[in-house]
Amino acid sequence: MNHPKKYQLFVDGDKYEWEKSTISGAELRVLAGIPDSAEIFLKVPGKPDAVVTNDTVIDLEKHHGPAKFSTQSLGSQAG
Repeated sequence: MNHPKKYQLFVDGDKYEWEKSTISGAELRVLAGIPDSAEIFLKVPGKPDAVVTNDTVIDLEKHHGPAKFSTQSLGSQAG
């Protein structure tokens, strides 16, 4: 039996699995239970974290290893 490939990703250190090669910010919010009152950032080694909006589409195939995201309440300072 052929099982679909599952992509691993992390949000604030918590592990999730996704069955498609891309995920939107809106889908990520639903998957990880991220409220609209929080911003999402894609952690990119060696570069500033990239803001992920609901319309942003992340290609999980392009990452070496699982994609890593962080969240922070709107209006708070990144740390």
